[in-house]
Parts: sequence; structure tokens; C-alpha cells
Amino acid sequence: MKKERGIAVLKRILIYVLGIIVLALGITLNTKTNLGVSPVISAAYCASVLTGIGFGAATFIEYMILIGLQAAILRRNFKPWQLLQIGASFLTSFFIDIYDTFLPAAQSMAVRLVLLAAAIVITSMGIILTVGMEIVPNPADGFASVLGKILKRNLGFGKNVLDLSCILLAVALGLLAEGRIIGIGIGTVLTMILTGRVVALISRRAVPVCRNVVEESRKA
Repeated sequence: MKKERGIAVLKRILIYVLGIIVLALGITLNTKTNLGVSPVISAAYCASVLTGIGFGAATFIEYMILIGLQAAILRRNFKPWQLLQIGASFLTSFFIDIYDTFLPAAQSMAVRLVLLAAAIVITSMGIILTVGMEIVPNPADGFASVLGKILKRNLGFGKNVLDLSCILLAVALGLLAEGRIIGIGIGTVLTMILTGRVVALISRRAVPVCRNVVEESRKA
């Protein structure tokens, strides 16, 4: 029984890591469309362009800030296990840098649109896998959850607030530093609108499977 549970736990962890890898791919593909980056990492992307540091490194810094904000808001309610988000942040940023190195940017409009659609679907799959394994949330999702609670609304509302805040920060940084908007475009808007809907669509079949994996790992 212990061996079976150990295998189930390992399976759950591997699926979670796969989710991070998939999520990082979706995020990076969004930047390669040249139509606008994903809303939640728009500030990190803008900072990367302005400073010359790697996109993955800039994303890691943003995630660390979001974890710090969670701790500051929750205070005593911030549990030690939530620090595992640091590991998730490192893995996500690591794979973003890998993908960013070898994936080419789209040139024609047709390729950009196809790439944007793929980015939205892949990002949605990554979200479902990481959230579905119930190990530790992505820092962006974790902070969005905190926002939803303090605003007395749900996670979805908190995510909308976070996305909008990141976009506004990216716009402000770009305008102040170079007098132009960096990384924000129609792709950013479409990603913000469509990702939630795609997640809901895929979840109908994926969530029950994820739930079974989690339940198997919890059996004595």
C-alpha cells in the first residue's frame, strides 16, 4: 500500500512539473506572436526589454514580488508551505529562458494568429495541470486568490485585477522610460479574455482526471 501511494505521489508531482513546463511554453509563445504578451507577465517583459536582463529572470523577480505581497497581506495567515511557490517560480522562469532562447518570433500575420491561439490553449493546459495537482499555486494565481479574498470577491475577479494592474504598470514603465508602449497589444487583450474561457472548456474533461490523481496520492 505504501509503495502504491509513493508511486501515486510521484505521479502527482511529475504532472505538476509537466504543468509548469507547459505553462512556461505558453507564456513564451505569447511573446513570440509580436501581438502582445500575456497580461500577468507584461510588466516583467517590459522590464526585461528596458534593462536587458533575461525574460525568465525578470519573470522570476516579478513572482518573488508577488510572493512577498502575499506574505505582507496575509501576515500570520501566510503558511510556510506557501514558500514552495519560490521553487515553482524558479522552474517556470528557467524554462521560459530556455524557450525564449530558441523559439523564433512569428513574422507573418497568419503565423502570429496561429501562434497566439496555440499560446492560449497551451497556457490554459498548464494552468489546469498546475492548479489541478493541488500542490502549490503559481505565484500569480496565489496572489490573485489573495486579492479576491481581500476584495471579498472570487479568484476570477482577483485575476482580472492583477492582469489589469500588470498591464497598467507595463504601460507606465514603457512610457516613462522610452515614451512608448512595450509588449502590450491585441494579443494581450485576447489572452486576457480567452484564457479563462479555454480553461473552463478544457476543465470539463481534465479536472476529473486531475482529481483522481490527487485522490490516489492521498490514500493511506
